[in-house]
Amino acid sequence: MIICEYFSTSAEQIISDCNTTNLSSHIIYFKPHHANLKIHFMSTTSQDFIRKLRESGYVNLTPIQRLAIPKVLSGTHLLIIAPTGHGKTEAAIIPIMYNIYMKRPKKISALYLTPLRALNRDIQYRLDKLGQSFQIKVSTRHGDSTRKERRDLLQDPPDLLISTPETLLYLLVDKRVRELLTGVRWVVIDEVQEMLDEKRGYELSVMLQRLRLIARNPQMIGLSATLGDVELAKTFLSTEGEVEVVKIEGIKSSQIIIEIPSYNEELVNEAVKHRLDPSLMSRLKRLKEIIEENRPVLIFTNTRETAEFLASELTTLYGLKVASHHGSLSREVRVKIEREFKEAKLDALVATSSLELGIDIGSINLVVQYMSPRQVLRLLQRVGRSGHSIEKTSRGIILPGNSLFDVLECQAIYEASKRGYIEPVIYEMNPLDVVAHEVVGMVLEGITSLDEILDIFRKSPFFRSLSLEDLKEVVEQLEAEKILVAKEGKLRLGRRSWRYYFTTNMIPDSNRSYIVVEVETGMKLGNLDNQFVTGLEEDSIFVLGGRLWKVISIEEGKVFVSRAEPKKGILPSWFGESIPVEKEISMMVYSYLSEMMDGKREGVQEVSEKIKEHVRRNYPKLGPNKIVVELVGSDLVVVHSPFGSRGNNTLGTLLSAVLGSGKGLRPTFRSDPYHVVIASVSSLSLEDIEFAIKSLREMDERYATSVLSETLKETPQFKWALFTEAQRFGAVEKGADIKLTQHVLRTFSDTVVGKEAVKELLSKHHDLSVLEALRQMDWEVVRVPSPSPLAQEFLDKLMVSSTSEDKPLILEVFKRRMLSKEILLACLICGWNQRLKVEDTPQRCPKCGSIFLTATYPEDKEALQVIRKNISGEKLRRNEAKRLSELKRVASLFSNYGRTALVAFVVRGVGPSNLGRLLSFLSQGEDVFYRELMEEEKKFLRYRKFWQ
Repeated sequence: MIICEYFSTSAEQIISDCNTTNLSSHIIYFKPHHANLKIHFMSTTSQDFIRKLRESGYVNLTPIQRLAIPKVLSGTHLLIIAPTGHGKTEAAIIPIMYNIYMKRPKKISALYLTPLRALNRDIQYRLDKLGQSFQIKVSTRHGDSTRKERRDLLQDPPDLLISTPETLLYLLVDKRVRELLTGVRWVVIDEVQEMLDEKRGYELSVMLQRLRLIARNPQMIGLSATLGDVELAKTFLSTEGEVEVVKIEGIKSSQIIIEIPSYNEELVNEAVKHRLDPSLMSRLKRLKEIIEENRPVLIFTNTRETAEFLASELTTLYGLKVASHHGSLSREVRVKIEREFKEAKLDALVATSSLELGIDIGSINLVVQYMSPRQVLRLLQRVGRSGHSIEKTSRGIILPGNSLFDVLECQAIYEASKRGYIEPVIYEMNPLDVVAHEVVGMVLEGITSLDEILDIFRKSPFFRSLSLEDLKEVVEQLEAEKILVAKEGKLRLGRRSWRYYFTTNMIPDSNRSYIVVEVETGMKLGNLDNQFVTGLEEDSIFVLGGRLWKVISIEEGKVFVSRAEPKKGILPSWFGESIPVEKEISMMVYSYLSEMMDGKREGVQEVSEKIKEHVRRNYPKLGPNKIVVELVGSDLVVVHSPFGSRGNNTLGTLLSAVLGSGKGLRPTFRSDPYHVVIASVSSLSLEDIEFAIKSLREMDERYATSVLSETLKETPQFKWALFTEAQRFGAVEKGADIKLTQHVLRTFSDTVVGKEAVKELLSKHHDLSVLEALRQMDWEVVRVPSPSPLAQEFLDKLMVSSTSEDKPLILEVFKRRMLSKEILLACLICGWNQRLKVEDTPQRCPKCGSIFLTATYPEDKEALQVIRKNISGEKLRRNEAKRLSELKRVASLFSNYGRTALVAFVVRGVGPSNLGRLLSFLSQGEDVFYRELMEEEKKFLRYRKFWQ
């Protein structure tokens, strides 16, 4: 049998003459030396490999496999880029397995790293199946691995080990595993784009340098479907060696449409029946139709709350089998849902980014993006999950929300995807928390010289400019925390080294959430994640479910709230999207607005009408090269600015800082990708705004950075970032429930911990390139009697209020809640007792007819003993006499006020000592009485943490 490598069409003819035409799909097994045709005789072992490969189903190779496999065999570092479903994994693994099969190198010879444990399961299934054909052992090692699996890794090492970056942290410092890693010849990094803008990726880049020292420079292979920065990805794989790129141009065949469901009178009536907004009802109904026509359907949303809501509503309203999938679910639940979807037991699955990557969940006929995906990259990744093979077309439907800007943003993202735009990679240089963790890892390995450690860091693209001074500052912090000891340029382990290294990682901790409970009604209103709650304090006002809420108390796992009204000059905290929109998309949206205002572009009716109203009422026209500022009254400023999430956050921070500099009280601001809203307690004039604009246009980057840095330290986001960094530097134990008091903030703010917190926030949430744009763009400042229709779009998210019409309803719900509570009712005369609800309380004792009934909590056996001893005439101890006195006080009030006394008694914070005072408010009317009871409960919730 003959096999050829060829660089001209004549080679195919030679193969054909040899009657081996099918071998043209296996030209992969030869290392090209020059452009001349060469013929090689294949060994028996090679023939066996090809036969077994074909028997495994790999008869024809995909285009990316044809391009990549010869490069892998040549030994060069390689970046493989191709759309989902093109077989990138096999493009890397088939030639690696060929080498293992032919040469049987030392175990472990190949390492396959994925960013998700769920991906590990999928990859292991695929590769294990392939490996069995060649007697190549494939194993997985990650955080969920059992003790037996960890033991087997050492006793019977695999040829190919699948793992995660976090597990590699531990493998590198285990002496027994390190010995096995000396044989690693290939390292494959899947979904490499996920590693370029996250701290876990920055740390992996340093770990790869440590691995190179152990394994003597293995071949690096990166896999990616979409990349915003190819050059950065290349340096991530190797800063010293050449990295070749093989890429399939263009995107996978796809059909994406944007739909905006309409609604009629019948649907409005249905929406009223189910207490839903008509536009929301129309989207739910359209989702139902899509699911019924295309089962199974994968629906993507951006937040966990939306995913759970859609799954619940589609199940409840239409009887569909729909589940939600997100990172906060346990591993067992996620695996169960994935399996049920794959086995077609579900009609649809509603997911967040947890299913964006290539986890195998079976055949997906259609992907729905519910509301804007916020980024082109996410749209392509999500829609690419349908038709998950090279032959099939990916089908997707985008259902925008009812916001004008959400509709236009969806259109901009779709059009940008068609012209090949991908968001740029935003990354932080020299993240010092990563430095801290990796320094400890190196010392655990036995690398103790500061100079050698610095040299390893500088081989990573993210740490090229790391200074010795910064490294020493990090080491000083680690010394203060008893993690390391430094002496004469050498480092040694401290007493907390191992614990710190093994309990710290760079994965953001966002899974913990708080239940939001309305004090008056006891109703669960929703959930807030840990990061948002960290920025709240008592009396903070925030938006949830289209209403304003004031924080009464924050306790373990719960935030107790009450209805709130807007306050002049104070903007509520807003739980906005965490996925940023880049300025390129925002600019496109403003281009659409400009064209529609000039009548050069048509839009859907709802969008067109709002824009026509904006123009008809003579508000300034908007565009991508213009900033319009509306001064509403004397305390509210709305800025129309096309700088995206990070750019507008920067503009809002700087503008509010300048406006507040001469007034002694800084205004509050909120922003989204298209607006900045500023509210001020002090009055603002057109002259104030003009002066602020002039200051911004003259501001240089250095001064702007200092303003941003100081301003950030006063934000709720800084509190969370500081807490996270304190954990990453080992100053706070992982999992510790520390209260972020001002004392704690001051302790860390001026250390390297605070320095890194500010640096991360600047990197992630700000864009100083807007400074130049502010100088170049035209500004128009106008005073308006009311916000323009396009300004109102964003204000509606912030300036919601609880109307006075709600108050009688709240009082009634509160009363109902108290009446439904259980008590233990007892007669002081005969000792009769019964556990019952307040609303079922009799007026007299059912046994003896006495009106002297008292109440206590349902499990209070001690009270019953005291009552029995008193009735029988036994002598009471001092504490029992005191208890009897309290029970008599309640009975006396019950005899005067009846069941109402018990309604007050069951309110948290009310007892025998203050029950009489609260009942006295009945003389001012029931409304006053129940308001006082609600205030008493709020007071209890607010202060009980000080009593415990």
